[in-house]
Amino acid sequence: MRIAALIISVLALLVGAALAFGLWRTGVLTRGLRARMAAAEAATLPAAQALPPQIRDWAIRSGALTGHRRVLLHQEAQMELQPDAGWKAITAEQEISLTSLGFLWRARQGGIGPLPLVAVTDSYTHGEGVLSVRLLGAFPVVTARGAQIDLAEAMRYLAELPWAPDAVLSNGDLRWQVLQAGRWQVSAPNGAAVTFTVRDGDLVKMQAAARPATDPSGQPATYDWEGRFSDFETVAGRRIPLAGEVGYIREGRYVPYFRGRITKYRVE
Repeated sequence: MRIAALIISVLALLVGAALAFGLWRTGVLTRGLRARMAAAEAATLPAAQALPPQIRDWAIRSGALTGHRRVLLHQEAQMELQPDAGWKAITAEQEISLTSLGFLWRARQGGIGPLPLVAVTDSYTHGEGVLSVRLLGAFPVVTARGAQIDLAEAMRYLAELPWAPDAVLSNGDLRWQVLQAGRWQVSAPNGAAVTFTVRDGDLVKMQAAARPATDPSGQPATYDWEGRFSDFETVAGRRIPLAGEVGYIREGRYVPYFRGRITKYRVE
C-alpha cells in the first residue's frame, strides 16, 4: 500500500511539473506574440493608401479615427471544428492591430479556474501565422506554422476588419477597391484577399476563395470561406457587429464552424 501511494505521489508530482512547464511555455508564446505585435504597432509604418470615397465614408461613419493602435475584445462563442463533431462553448479574448497586419486570439474551452480543458492561440504577427492547441493549457495537441498558415491567418485579419474600422484609415498595408455597388475587396501584400458585401451601410458578409484549412480526415485542404455579421451597435464610439459567424463551403453548401458574440470592446 505504501509503495502504491508513493508511486501515485510521484506520478502526481510528474504530471504537476509537466503541467506547470506547459503553462509556462504557453505564457512564453503569448508574451512573445504580444511583443511582436507591439513592436509592429510602434514602428514607423506607411500611411494608409488613398481610399475609394465609399470606403473612407464607411470608416468615418463607423467611428474610425487615426492615432489608435489596437482593438481589444472579448467573445462568448461556440465552435464545431469538424462537421457533426458537436458545438463546444468557448470564451476568447483578442487583440487586433489597427496599424499593421496583426492579431492575437486566445480561447479556452471548459476547465477549472485558470486551468482550461483546451487552450487555443491563433495569431498573425510580422507576416507569420501560428496556431497552437493545448490540452489543459499545457500539453500540445496542434502546433501549425508555415506558408499556408501565414496565408490563412492574414485572411482572418482581413475578414475581421468590421470589428476594427480604424484600420481602414491607419493600416498602410491594406489595399481596398470597389468591385461593384455593395461589394468591396481588401487585400494584403502576401496575396490574401476577402470581399465584403455592404448592406444599409454595414459590412454584413465576408467571402474569400481557397482558404487553407483541413478536411474532415485532418489532411490539408482549401475551401471557399464565408462569414456573416449582424446585431450592429455603437460601442466605444465605433459601429460594429456584436454577432459573427464563419464557415467553409463544403460540397457546395455553407457549413459554419464558429459563431460568437462580442461581450467587451475597447480601442486603445
